[in-house]
Amino acid sequence: MTPRWNKFVAALAGLMLAAVPLSAAATSRPEIKSVPFVKVDKVVAAGKFVKVYDPSVGETSPWYYNDHTLVQDRKTGTWHVYAITHAEPANPLDEKSFGHATAPTPNGPWTKQPPALVADPAAGESHIWAPYVTYDAGTYYMFYAGGTPDHTAYRMHLATSTDLVNWTRDAANPLFTDGFDGRDPMVHKVGNQWVMYYTANSTPSGGNHIVAYRTSPDLRHWSDRQTAFQHPATGTFGGPTESPFVVQRGTDWYLFICCDGGYEVTKVYKSKDPLHFTIDQQVGTIAAHAAEVVQDGSKWYVTGAGWGKGGLYLAPLDFDSLQITKGRVISSKYYRATVQSQPRAALTKLEVDPSGRGSYKPALDSSSRSTAPYLAVGTFGATDTAGAAARIMAKSASIELKGIPFGDEPVTADWSFSFGTKTFDTSLRWNVAGQTTAPVWEVALNVDSALGDQGDPGGFGRNGDVAGLPDWSMATGSGLSVVTAYKQGSAWAADNHWYDPPNGAVAWQPLWQPGGRALPPGSYSGGTWRFGFSGTEKDTTLANRLADDLN
Repeated sequence: MTPRWNKFVAALAGLMLAAVPLSAAATSRPEIKSVPFVKVDKVVAAGKFVKVYDPSVGETSPWYYNDHTLVQDRKTGTWHVYAITHAEPANPLDEKSFGHATAPTPNGPWTKQPPALVADPAAGESHIWAPYVTYDAGTYYMFYAGGTPDHTAYRMHLATSTDLVNWTRDAANPLFTDGFDGRDPMVHKVGNQWVMYYTANSTPSGGNHIVAYRTSPDLRHWSDRQTAFQHPATGTFGGPTESPFVVQRGTDWYLFICCDGGYEVTKVYKSKDPLHFTIDQQVGTIAAHAAEVVQDGSKWYVTGAGWGKGGLYLAPLDFDSLQITKGRVISSKYYRATVQSQPRAALTKLEVDPSGRGSYKPALDSSSRSTAPYLAVGTFGATDTAGAAARIMAKSASIELKGIPFGDEPVTADWSFSFGTKTFDTSLRWNVAGQTTAPVWEVALNVDSALGDQGDPGGFGRNGDVAGLPDWSMATGSGLSVVTAYKQGSAWAADNHWYDPPNGAVAWQPLWQPGGRALPPGSYSGGTWRFGFSGTEKDTTLANRLADDLN
């Protein structure tokens, strides 16, 4: 940062802190401290997303775009978009064609064209995913994933064109195979070689989610794979390293990847080395799925699409945006909780010391979705995550976050906390003002732990969906149990809870419906929970006591 920027940030932060009334930082309970914080950062951020194209045009039912690529014709200046496309609802293993549309600018108006490419079983393609187009020496190169029944050996394929309309598969296919579901290629020239970034795992059969890369002198012959970015999360399907996109600005390189923390969450990392990014280099979060970066002259844009979204979205992109983070740190000698109200509402961190000596250790974190409410509209997963609270009320050992928005849905939530010396309670209320953009698959509170095992009254080692809302769930590890006890009947429904072991998370889902259902306008009680902890692993005695006290 420049000296002028440093002075500006310091002055702004000082004014904000000075604007907090002194009484707001105090509580009537001397054992509980509640301290406001303001943090100012320079980040990569998007402006308002606008829908610029709907692939349902000319169809008899709604269609979606998913992973996509935009490219400008070098001769005519016309823009082309190619994308995974399919009729709703989502059916990724049946995505067999690439939609195609053209426009004079990235903002449109877009005109639907015949499909650019259709899956060819004779070419080893059961489905085709995630096209990316680049240009070199008079030829356009389209890289894409050819799906196969063997998820450990997805085929990276190439088609070429000279006019962006007629595409021919290359005789070199497959360029290589990789897994798990090796996919989402993106190609960038680095020095005198081409680099292909793509989504994979640390081994083709699973492991850490990574952004892999390979190099080539000619766009056809590719090296063995190496790793550009490794996420701590492990698994197979999906994961937090999807849709990688790399951009160079001066001596800085930016990596955009989805879907860490939700279906429409793209995180941005910044490095001086285009072949090496680390998780501590994050410089932004963008509310988009399968984001691509587009430069049109001096203007930068970021795109978004996805299941249930109804098409292609575009927003201005700012690499030097000012982000203000606000919240409060609530602490006793037994725990320290960080509740964020802006730019998103979340319990971002909980550190605990069951002995009461103030030697805190991690209990809840933000390694996945954070502890926060979310919606899944049009598909499973956190399609619409919590935004900034419209109003904050902080008083004696309590916080109320009012009017929390969720993407472009006509839904808000009110989220309250009441803090005791050793435990704290939290409650949600959902407010629906109109019809959602698609059927609702999930209404949920995610609890994101820093511990390795999870369980409930039905046992430990939980994984995936479990019907109903139990009396409690627990994240546990050596010398620590963190319990989330539920007040039975406090939510308007009690459909399901879902465990995500790689991320140490559990989603409490009053509404959970494959295919979705309507959520009529109204106000819905979303549930009440009590958080507690102990220094004993798998402390079911504590869990049962907390649940009994709450009920």
